[in-house]
Formats: sequence, C-alpha cells, structure tokens
Amino acid sequence: MNSPLTLSRGRLETFLACQRRFQLRYLRRLPWPPQPLQEDTEESLARGQQFHQLLERYFLGLAVEPGLIGDEQVRRWWDLFQRSGLALPEGRPLPELTLTIPIGKHLLNGRFDLLILGDHDGQPFAHLFDWKTGRARREADLRRDWQTRLYLAMLAEGGQALLADERPFPPEAIAITYWYATAPNKPRTIHYDAAWHAQNWAEIQAIVAQIDAQLQADTWSLTDDWTLCRDCGYQVYCGRQEAGCAVPISDEDAEPETDWLLEPDLP
Repeated sequence: MNSPLTLSRGRLETFLACQRRFQLRYLRRLPWPPQPLQEDTEESLARGQQFHQLLERYFLGLAVEPGLIGDEQVRRWWDLFQRSGLALPEGRPLPELTLTIPIGKHLLNGRFDLLILGDHDGQPFAHLFDWKTGRARREADLRRDWQTRLYLAMLAEGGQALLADERPFPPEAIAITYWYATAPNKPRTIHYDAAWHAQNWAEIQAIVAQIDAQLQADTWSLTDDWTLCRDCGYQVYCGRQEAGCAVPISDEDAEPETDWLLEPDLP
C-alpha cells in the first residue's frame, strides 16, 4: 500500500492497542458492526457535542443565550464554565481548528477545541484548550495521554503554518489546558519543553516507522490483551468470539471528538 495515511490520535492508539484492528478499520475499511448505543451513552454524547458547539459559538464572538439551552445538564455546564473564570491568554482565538502536518510520507491530523495564538516578548506562543465533561483526570495521566503528546508535538513541528510570518513555536511556548465540567475551578495545564519534545517526537516517528514496516510486510499481529477483543466489533474476523460479546468502544469522557467510536471514518 503506497498511499499516504492520515494518522490521528485515535488511529495511533488503535495501532498500539491492536495492529489487526488498525488494518481492518483503516486499511481494509471494513465497517464497524452497527450496534445501538445505550441510552445514557447516546445522551452523554449528544450533550457533550452540544456543549462543544456552545463554546465554539462563544469563542467565535456570537451570543449564547442560556435560557435557550434546552438541556438542563448542558445549561449547568455552561454556567459552570462562565463562573469558573478560566484564565485565557491574550491572543487570537481559533475554535474547532483542524491542523494537519506531514510526518514521513504520511500526515498527522488533530482537531483542537480551542487554540489561542499570541505573541509574548516578540516570541509566538500557542495555547490549546480542551473541554471535557467526564470525570477529571490527574495531570500525570494527561501528560502521558496521546491527545496531549500528539497535539503539543504537532504544534512544535508544524504550527508555523498558522502564522502569517511562519515563525515556529518553540516548545517552551506551547501549552495545553484541560477544563473539566466536573472540576471547573481546577483546570489542568501542561507546558511543553524542548527536551520533552525531542523524546516525544522521536517516539511518534518510531510508531509511524513501525506502521510503514507493517505496511511493507503486510502482517498485522493480534493483541495479547483479550479484554480488548471483548470490546471489539471485529472479533469474529480474528476467531476470538470466545472473548465475549462485542460492545461499542467509548471514550472515557463520552465525548464525540474521538474518531474511533462508531462514526464513519474518513480517509
């Protein structure tokens, strides 16, 4: 297969979890077996999407009328966000921004809830914000999360495309803040740096090189973790039905931003 791949957080996580699932999902493009979501999961997804849309509208400078928010939980999240007084740096807000950068012959893709670009003492900075409606996670866990690692690395390697003068962002001038509706007054902010970026980018490149090697060999190993098979809609293709009934995979926050849930996957 010679066509370049578009690799996102979800696709990298899928490859690391199970190469066979990666092949079936993203190379052979077999449809994820349709299964109805549980009612509470479906409602959580809809609420998370509505909340993200409200914040997108807000950072586009459009009016948000709380009285017109039909869902009580979403209205409560909005109120918590407004009252949290989240500190935002001065700069240009870019809500729901998609960034795509090259890596080898492939592409890395990320979608940011909010990116603020600015200038401090003559040096450009980039600050990401991500909205979460699920349980709050520890900062140490977020530092290891592929969303954090991939998004910070992408800005360090290709963020200059977002600036008219194409100045690169030094890693020390890049940060990400996770805001949780369940802990509105305790945002988690993670700052990048050059040493972390050198290691992080090398590991991302190594994973992409491994994907290239598997593409060349066309061998895709199965995961050793059978608990993943229990939650996989492709278990029948691998002869692992005994792992249990397949159920939909869901993000820990039950939010719609993951590209590996149940929605159609685009090239």
